[in-house]
Amino acid sequence: MNTITLSDRRYLKIWVLLYFLGSILILPTTTSVGFTTDLIHRDSPSSPFYDPSITVSRRLVAAFNRSFHRAQFFNSRLSGVTNIFPDPHLADYLMKISIGTPPQEVIGAADTGSDIIWTQCKPCSYCYDQKLPIYSPDNSSTFNSISCDSTSCMLVPMRSCTTSDNTCLYLVVYGDLSYSSGELATETLTLQSTTEGVSLAYPRLVFGCGHRNAGKFTEDQNGIIGLGGGAFSLITQMGSSINRKFSYCLVQMFSHVERSSKMYFGDDAIVTGDGVVSTPILPRYPDTFYYLNFKGMTVGGKRVEFNTTKPTSVEGNIIIDSGTSLTFFPEEFYDRLELAVRLLMKDIQPIGPDEENNLRLCYNRTEVMDLPMMVAHFSGADLELDSMNSFVQIGNDLICLAFVPVDGVVIFGNIAQINFLVGYDLIKKAVSFKRTDCMKL
Repeated sequence: MNTITLSDRRYLKIWVLLYFLGSILILPTTTSVGFTTDLIHRDSPSSPFYDPSITVSRRLVAAFNRSFHRAQFFNSRLSGVTNIFPDPHLADYLMKISIGTPPQEVIGAADTGSDIIWTQCKPCSYCYDQKLPIYSPDNSSTFNSISCDSTSCMLVPMRSCTTSDNTCLYLVVYGDLSYSSGELATETLTLQSTTEGVSLAYPRLVFGCGHRNAGKFTEDQNGIIGLGGGAFSLITQMGSSINRKFSYCLVQMFSHVERSSKMYFGDDAIVTGDGVVSTPILPRYPDTFYYLNFKGMTVGGKRVEFNTTKPTSVEGNIIIDSGTSLTFFPEEFYDRLELAVRLLMKDIQPIGPDEENNLRLCYNRTEVMDLPMMVAHFSGADLELDSMNSFVQIGNDLICLAFVPVDGVVIFGNIAQINFLVGYDLIKKAVSFKRTDCMKL
């Protein structure tokens, strides 16, 4: 396998050669390229978590439960608890990457609510069982520990130092008190481009080499791939090599046709063409999350304004998150939104709340001919939602509103984002949406 280093775009022709050679393309962070990789829903047949014996209804129950637990985490972070991160087993999507030279495969939770990248690491003081081999620094020629007096170490919220060689140690604690601890290091991270058939290697990325990891981790997942806005996330560390742009297109959950969702980087991540709407990403604490300004919803022509008296009326009042299934609204706004839906569907008697899933407004599916069209209003962007974005079918008999009330954080979840190409431009500080049939990508 050949290895070639690019320094500028004069070497673009080499890309074609690498396509045929199936080689690893080593990219310095100043070189800009575009590529695509798979984003795997944890309940899809492509996922290591997939269990064919579990019904679609039970998978939905699990997804909704993860959403509520994840919302609790966001509340903790926004209330000032700085050292707690989202539970890894709560994220809905996974990514495959490789760490080291030669590459060692990692399947991690792809999480826009997390920053740090980490994997289990030999030698283990304590490691949970995993199916893939545990990453070994001794088998990699590109592993380097980070010293305690480095800038990178100073950015770690919970850190300490070894007395023997001044190595920087990290500790990450999650909402369920699971944790990972070990040494902070740099390594080459490799991603497989599904469109070009080329592996792209990024040298000297900071990650956590976890020698002690415990909690609700499973054998099918051996790390975290943070996609948030903080200093150690994969997106931030890729930097100018992807022009600080990424996007994703989420397929409908549990569809009859198996197709992975897609994640795009750099030039491939640009969202253009007819129907694109964009809204600003707004600065708020913590910088891990992507904050937008939500203005309200239109239900069948009736607009419901987001003029809540809660603190969520400030700029940057909603978090867009790929890891949370449901969309969470403040209770007073949700009540007005639910009333608008009830009035529009006044000829159909709702079924009492689906207590198992904590969904308040449900109907008998056989009685519903047409579901109301909805529009989510953001600053500068009106997002037209299909019924699959605003309602979810549970079993054969029940269809429920996929929005829920919460006393706390407001989250625009991934059901509302299905079949949109969602692009993040971190230079322009904007999120763009384009209605897309993600199954066809």
